[in-house]
Amino acid sequence: MRRFAIYYAPTDDAPLTRAASAWLGRDAFTGATVPAPETNGFSRAQWEAIVSDPRVYGFHATLKAPFRLAENVSEGDLRRRLRKLARRCKPFEVSLELGSLARFLALVLSHPSSEFLHLAADCVREFDVFRAAPPAEEIERRRRARLTEAQSAYLMKWGYPYVMEEWRFHMTLTASLGPETFDQARTHLTALFRPFCGSPMLVDSICLFEQEAAGAPFVVRERFGFA
Repeated sequence: MRRFAIYYAPTDDAPLTRAASAWLGRDAFTGATVPAPETNGFSRAQWEAIVSDPRVYGFHATLKAPFRLAENVSEGDLRRRLRKLARRCKPFEVSLELGSLARFLALVLSHPSSEFLHLAADCVREFDVFRAAPPAEEIERRRRARLTEAQSAYLMKWGYPYVMEEWRFHMTLTASLGPETFDQARTHLTALFRPFCGSPMLVDSICLFEQEAAGAPFVVRERFGFA
């Protein structure tokens, strides 16, 4: 069954998008495979294992986690509401750095952004009417992730545990890494993404991503520019 997600992603022609697509081996805007990058000592098999999970989702930061459409709404309804939300938003700037969440490496914010936090919360609230209830097995799988009491409550209310004050901006670059590859990957990605860290990045749009079937890669369907 199709799923949609509301993500932040830089524009398709942004140098950051091109660098991340090359690292992941896939362009989420076109769906095209990108030739494998210089992997700085990783074998092809190691690199595939490192990027296999984030490659499916495409380079992005989650605002509204993947969801199936509720029966009483349409994709057109969803796009119209996204357009309406985007018209209310004003562009803002953030800066990035390479960081880690548990054993994942990702681009994270150098400094907290109340604008991004509010944008993510608005997307969670405003688009929940479009979300079908997740299957019981999905809820159970997420419950096994040692959620806090607040995260468990958000899971039941919003279908995803990492929302509101539990939300953290991150643009995932790796799968969960073991100690044998974590430091090497961090060194390589620090150098690869250094040109994009520390400088202002303009946030002026949000994107609708679609996954056509379970296991299929997510692809950008439309970008919604801010007023």
